[in-house]
Amino acid sequence: MMQLDVVRLFAPAALVALLATAGLTGCSGSSDSPDDASRSAGAPGHVGQGGASLVGSGGTPSLSLGGTSSGSGAGGAVGSGASTACSAQTREGTRVPLDMYFLVDSSGSMGDDVDSGNKWDLVSSAMIDFLKDPRNAELGSGIGYFPDTMSTDCSTPSADCVCIDFLGSCFSTSGGSCSAADYAKPAVPLASSNNSDEVVRDLQARVVDGGTPTRPALEGALQYLNGWASQHPERKPVLVLTTDGEPTDCDDNTPQDVAAVAASALAGPHAIKTFVIGVGSFPESLDLVARSGGTNHAFLVDTNGDVATAFADALDEIRGAATSCDFSIPTVGDGGLKIDPQQVNVRYTPKQGGSPALVPQILQNDPTNCDAGGGWYYDHPSAPSLIRLCDSTCRAMDGGSIAIEFGCETIVQPPR
Repeated sequence: MMQLDVVRLFAPAALVALLATAGLTGCSGSSDSPDDASRSAGAPGHVGQGGASLVGSGGTPSLSLGGTSSGSGAGGAVGSGASTACSAQTREGTRVPLDMYFLVDSSGSMGDDVDSGNKWDLVSSAMIDFLKDPRNAELGSGIGYFPDTMSTDCSTPSADCVCIDFLGSCFSTSGGSCSAADYAKPAVPLASSNNSDEVVRDLQARVVDGGTPTRPALEGALQYLNGWASQHPERKPVLVLTTDGEPTDCDDNTPQDVAAVAASALAGPHAIKTFVIGVGSFPESLDLVARSGGTNHAFLVDTNGDVATAFADALDEIRGAATSCDFSIPTVGDGGLKIDPQQVNVRYTPKQGGSPALVPQILQNDPTNCDAGGGWYYDHPSAPSLIRLCDSTCRAMDGGSIAIEFGCETIVQPPR
């Protein structure tokens, strides 16, 4: 019997139909033949017998190796196919931690009064409550604002500056910087540990002023996030754009220009998503940005209603939608034996019962081959540390369970 190590986590109930139409069968730890093991139908009893809890602290789904299978005997090398029974071993792995970077419109119009109060006060207080929520204790956070009015060169009087003699100072009167580089410098950078208190203090000290240079602001913020993601592959960053108006003041600053920036980040090496919250009434422009950023639609907050509550609800929905579908995996199994990345499979069990079925690895481990049929892929095929579910698989997650099995030849998505 081949050795199996089992990883348990929440999974998509909607995958049942997808897997049924694919006609996929799985490998089993009960076959005596390595070839048969990689192709035969799987035995449900091997999925999660004696497995660890499916839910981590705070209700966050966790991913954990191990569980005691039926039978006895020492397990062989991981992926060797030489074992009389699955050995009991438990290794903890978790969802990759989520980082939320807030890019917040602090233009002059954010200081306007609405039915329930001042827009800036209502939005910032809702953000502060969100950051202080104990459920977000493991959430990474950082913040940047637009416009950046401090970068305008006012060393000499100009149309964009006003100088006050008795103060000996010059101040910007422009809508704000149109340089992406100025927005690649966060007001509060992300950190590997929770730094929400710093973000809260910065929000409380912010003064609203200026215009709405959305395109350069988003471009710079995403440049920063891409750099962060390169340095911290163990984390998943997303961007949350909040604005109360259409882009103004800069060249190449139409909604289409902003959407193109979001689309570029989504198509980039770190697939960074852009969520959008609009404070006020907007045409299709914000939905365009959200769709281009991989998040389907913008969250719109009606300023004729309870702005603070609606904004808080939007943040809660975004947190749920942004939850990472990246899972860390070990590089070695029992006894320090290296796990073969070509002998890993992801198996789905429906919430209402039924036989487990395999979710295939996407063709050539290429994320561009993710489609409505779903699947999974490695972060780095030659030396993987993460299993990543395709977006369609991730969005479908609603009950059921998935097991990640080590020891059988990987089942790959058939050519389209």
